[in-house]
Amino acid sequence: MARKKINETIKQNVLEAHKSGLPMRKIAKECNVSLSSVHRIVKEKALQKPRGVPAKKMSKAERLKRIAELETRIAELENKILDLEARKR
Repeated sequence: MARKKINETIKQNVLEAHKSGLPMRKIAKECNVSLSSVHRIVKEKALQKPRGVPAKKMSKAERLKRIAELETRIAELENKILDLEARKR
């Protein structure tokens, strides 16, 4: 059984909906295409993406600074969790 042709307008609508975060099932229903077609369109677009410019390498000092910032944030979040758990009791 041959599948129906999906024009570029439908493909663009699918990709825009996917980019906005809609679930694939909802996209399929709204665009009147099958779920597998939505998966295929999104997958084809992902394969067509040009490779980005490699990320700039951080110096050791920048990495250590970033690690320290993240460790501070983790400690803040852990304290927040403990506070929330204490309030629950």
